[in-house]
Parts: sequence; structure tokens; C-alpha cells
Amino acid sequence: MRKTFFCIAVSSSLSFTALFAQDLSYQDRAEQLFRDLETVRKVDCMICDSLPVLYNYQGMGGYFTMPSARMPKAGMIGAGYSSLPPYNVWNLSFQFFDHVEAVGTYWVYRGVTEGNFGHQGFGDDADRSANLKVCLLRQEDGFPWLPDISLGWVDFLGSGRFNSFFAVATEELPQFNLEATLGWGKGRLQGFFGGVAWTPWRMSCHFLRGLTLAAEYDANNYKKHPAEHPKGRKVRSRINAGAFYRIGLLQASLSSIRGTDWAASLSMHYNLGESKGIVPKTLDPPIYKAPIDTEPVGRLRSGEEMARDLAYALKEQGFDLYTAYLVPTPEGLDSLWMKIVNVRYREEEVVRERIQHVLASLSPSNLSGVTAVLEADGVPIQEYRFRMIDLARYREGCLGDNEFRVIAPPKEASSGPSCYEGKLLYQRRRPIWLVTFRPRTLSYFGSSKGKFKGQFGFSLGSEGYLFNEIYYASQISLTLLSMLQDITSLDVLNPSRIINVRTDAILYHQAHSFHVDTAFLQRSWNLGRGWFTRAAGGYFETAYGGLAWEALYYPVQCHWAIGFEAAVVWKRKYYGLGFYDKIRKLAPNGLIWVPYTGLQYFVDFYYDYKPLALDFKFSVGQFLARDKGVRLEGGRTFPSGLRVGLWYTFTNANDVVNNNRYYDKGFSITMPLDLFMNQSSRTRIGYGMSAWLRDCGAKAMTGKELYHTIYYERYNSHPIFY
Repeated sequence: MRKTFFCIAVSSSLSFTALFAQDLSYQDRAEQLFRDLETVRKVDCMICDSLPVLYNYQGMGGYFTMPSARMPKAGMIGAGYSSLPPYNVWNLSFQFFDHVEAVGTYWVYRGVTEGNFGHQGFGDDADRSANLKVCLLRQEDGFPWLPDISLGWVDFLGSGRFNSFFAVATEELPQFNLEATLGWGKGRLQGFFGGVAWTPWRMSCHFLRGLTLAAEYDANNYKKHPAEHPKGRKVRSRINAGAFYRIGLLQASLSSIRGTDWAASLSMHYNLGESKGIVPKTLDPPIYKAPIDTEPVGRLRSGEEMARDLAYALKEQGFDLYTAYLVPTPEGLDSLWMKIVNVRYREEEVVRERIQHVLASLSPSNLSGVTAVLEADGVPIQEYRFRMIDLARYREGCLGDNEFRVIAPPKEASSGPSCYEGKLLYQRRRPIWLVTFRPRTLSYFGSSKGKFKGQFGFSLGSEGYLFNEIYYASQISLTLLSMLQDITSLDVLNPSRIINVRTDAILYHQAHSFHVDTAFLQRSWNLGRGWFTRAAGGYFETAYGGLAWEALYYPVQCHWAIGFEAAVVWKRKYYGLGFYDKIRKLAPNGLIWVPYTGLQYFVDFYYDYKPLALDFKFSVGQFLARDKGVRLEGGRTFPSGLRVGLWYTFTNANDVVNNNRYYDKGFSITMPLDLFMNQSSRTRIGYGMSAWLRDCGAKAMTGKELYHTIYYERYNSHPIFY
């Protein structure tokens, strides 16, 4: 017994010692794990630690008048004003990519009357310029021991009064809260320049954390540059010194300038491209989870009852169910065919996920599968075919979204079954009318009567479907406040010598406070195998009405499309609903009217480059002024839905501006309205502006374009490749 007890005691002691040692080992490992995590956190902080980006008086990354090599993240948009004696400078900036910064500036010469129209109301002389900076190397690219290196072009597009080229390098020293810049320029910015910025309290919690002290060596050639303001040529010091202060989205700066004056600026910057919205989407419904009802279609659950359950659940999720059929299959089981319209969400991935949850929770278990066709603007876009076995596995959590996407990818939309091929369970007609009421603004820049002219009012629109098939849209506008009455429709210095298809646009808005802007009908078809077509007729826009036709080849899961469009249009009268059969043209002996019927036709090629979220459109054909050529368009769409685009048109029209042949060019911005709402919305708002309002390269609107309808129905901010 003693021997046995001793063995048991020794064994127990050894076991306790082993457990204690093992416990110590676990404790040591846990402590080591936390030490490693803390090390990783510190390394991440060092990698992500960055000094604030400062903006100079032109709105470009820099100091006061000099640029730096640094720039913000892609999607950043900014607007600001600078009092830069003897100039007032307005700027608008946008970061297309992490490595490309674009800035537009508007310079006003204080006290210098514009030579041509200053006494007619334009006032002080002014100049527009476009600036571009390209970063060749950023520390964030994986080279933390090297400085940021950038090349820049100031006023490369415009009159060239402030034209410069520069190369610049900026070194960040976050551990010292310091950055330093050295660069060289040619043009107005001449020779070597540099700058330093110190943000000593950026890690503190008090109000001084937003303060940055800065100084620069100003290399602008104020004395000898020919376009310089007469009062800006005096230079007492090349060192400009001052401070920046940032609070939230705002940045203010104050500095000496040329040793003779003080300059100041105020700007606002916000990353609209990466934004998830100004306010959270609190009114969006949660993804459908319950109740779950997979009762088979039969005595206890009729097909009509099942269809009503689906329609109600889809409505709550932001979709409208328009048609549901129960269709027999060769396997002896029925399948469900349904047509759905998305009325709320911008991204196909979100649409698909919400529909999958509803179908997985409410589809009867005795079906073989479900076909869900998505429709937009009266045309079927694509469909999903789900097997019941996959929906069941998805409901039980055995199948994820990415796996389901591979198993059931989007396909070409199929035509609906007839009453002879299946049993109609649910039918809803498209809405006859939907009324919208919104503010309406119109702007003109560079008028001889003033730098900015605008018009404000309201528009009332109605859209819907006639006979459940034909789409219509109409809009009337009412002007409440206008600054356009004293503007002439002829450019005094550079009058258009070709037929005036666009340069008389101001006359439509001066004619009457009430106007019928649009009123047209459109019918669209999905012909199958990726082919779409549409026909439209009516008042397409304020200036034109007529007949249009378009065909488009745009298969599902394809990143390119090709189409053909043609339209016969007539020039609308400046007031009323009539049309002109002639159009004005400037001849050597004055204005004349020549017979006109507009004919425009184009072959269009579209390409969507998913890795960089870039989209391109190339159009070749004839424009409104009977000039022939090509229009190039490109844009980038950011995760928030913001799209910024540019266009350039080459035609054979002999249009001359300031003794140079002019080619139409401009930019556009569109963004989802729900960025400013607490719920999702498919509505987009936009703004576009040409460099000059001219007649070359002009196109008339012809209704709702097929490509945009289809593209935005298939759009994902984070593209998934199948």
C-alpha cells in the first residue's frame, strides 16, 4: 500500500509540476504575443504616420506661392480663395489618382480694367489657368528612405500668362514634425526654390495641433515676367514666411509676400471619392433574415400567396416585383421566373445580395430554381439563375456570397414566358407617372458683361410609361432670378464663323421665364445575345427636338461595348413649341439664316478598365454643325460613386479662337445624390463645362442612352472578376 501511495503521490506531483510549467509557457507565449502585437502597431503607426498636406495660394500642394512634391490621396476635392496682392485667386482642385493632382485657378488683376470689355461690365482683368502635377515617386510606394519627387505644369492650358514648368523633391521627417522641399522651375517660376514646414504640436490634444509654421524661397520672376501685374513687380524679399492652421475640412494661411504685402487664403478639402456619405444610411432596411417560409407550393401555400410574400419582402428591401410566373421544367418540378426593378441601390453587388437573401428565405422548397431578371428604364438588363439546393445552402450559411457569385453568375436576360408556357402568379403595371420637383441653376463664365452670370429657378418633371411599354419624360422650368438679360449671343472678339448650333444657347434662357425643356417618348428593347436598341422622338432638350435611334452590343460580364446612333433633329424656337427650318450664321455682311435640318450619327466604342475604375468612350461621326470628326471621353469613378470626366473633340470645323483653331473640350462631374442623404438612392446629379461655348463638336441630346442605363445597373465600386 505504501509503495502504491508513494507512486501515486510522485505521479501527482510530477503532473502538477508539468501543468504549472505548461501554464507558465502559455503565459509567456501570451505575453510575447501582446509584445509582438504592440511592435506591429508601432510599425504600422510609423508607416502610416504622415505630416499634413499643405496647399498654396493656387490650391496646389505646396507652401505659399511655391509648390511641393506632396499631394493628397485620390478622390480629394478642394475649393478655395486667396487674397494674394495684387491678385484675387479662386481655385478648384481634384486628385484624380494618388500620383496626379489637377488644379484650376481663376486670377483677377485688382485695379486693372480688362482692355476689351472692362468698361462694359466685365470689370477687372482676369485669367483662367489649368495646372497639373504628377508625382513620379512617393514614400508610400515603398521607398521610405527617398523623398517624394514630382513634375508640374502651371497654366499649361489657357492663355499661358503664368506658364511654368517645375521639378521638385520633398522630404518628410515625421519624427521631427518637419518637411523640406527643393525644386527648380522654368517660366514665371524661374530657377531654384525651396520651402520648409514645421508642425510641432500635431500629436497634442490642444488647439495648436493644427498649426504649421512655414517659410519658402520664392523664385517667381515678378520683375521681368511680361504678364505680371504692374503693382506686383516690386520685390524686397524672396523669403515668404507665415503659418497654416487646419481645423476639420478647413485650412487657413497667412504669410508675407515679396516683403511688401501680406497674403491670406481659406480653403476646404474633402475626400469625396472615398466618402461613404456625409450622413450614415440609417433609413436603409437591414438585409432580410426572417421570417423564413419555405413551405412547398400546394394546398397549404398557393403560388399567388408565395408571390405576394416575395413582392412584399422585396418592396421592403427597395425593389419592385413586376412579374412572376410558375414555369414547368422537364425534370417534373416547377421553376419561378420573375422580373424585378431596383429602385434604390447603386451597386449590383448590393442588389444581388439582398435579392439572394429574400429568395433563400421565402422560395418554396419544391421548386427546381428561380430566375430573377433585372430591368431598368423598361429594358431587361441581365438575370440570375438560382438552384433551390444552392439557395438552401446559402440560407444555412454553407455557401458564401463569393461562392454563390461563381455558381450563379449574371447572364443575358431571357424573355418572359407566355401564358401558355407558365402560370402567371403576379402582375404589376409600370407606373404611369412619377413627379419630381427640384431647384434649377444655370451658369456662364467669362461674359463680356461680367465674370459670372447665372440663373436660378425650379423645374417640375414627370416620367413614366404609357401602355406599360413606352417610356416618356417631360420637364418644365420656371425662372425666378436671372442675370442673363444683358448678355449677347455673339462673341465680339471671336465670333463663330460656322452655323450657330450652340453659341445662341443664351437666347433660350432670355426668351421667357417659363419653358418646356423636354418632352419625349422612348421605347427600348433587349434583342438577346447582348444586343440592345431604342427609338425615341420629341423635344430632347431646350434647343433641339426630333427622332433618334440607337443600337448597342454590350454583353453581360463584358468590359467593352460598341454601338451606333443616329438622329434627325430640328432647331427649336427660342420660345414656344415650334421649330425653325433655318439656322443663323455669321457672314461677312452680317447675320444670315440658312436652311437647316440637323443630322448627327456616330459609331461609339466604350471600354471600362476595371483595375483603375477608368471608363472611355470614342465616338466617330458627324456632329450638329455638319462637321465630322472624333470625340474622346474619359473618366474615373470612385468608390463613393463620384465620377470626374474629361472630353476632347477633333473635327474639321474651321472654328478659330484667339487666332488658334479651337477644338471643343471640357470636364464633367457627376455624383450620387445619396452622398448627402440618410438612405440609398440611384439618383445622380452632375455639372459640366466647356472651355468655350462654341459650335464645333456639338451634339444634341437624344433621350436616355442605352450604355449608361446598362452600365449603372451592372456597376460595382469594387469590381469582381468572374
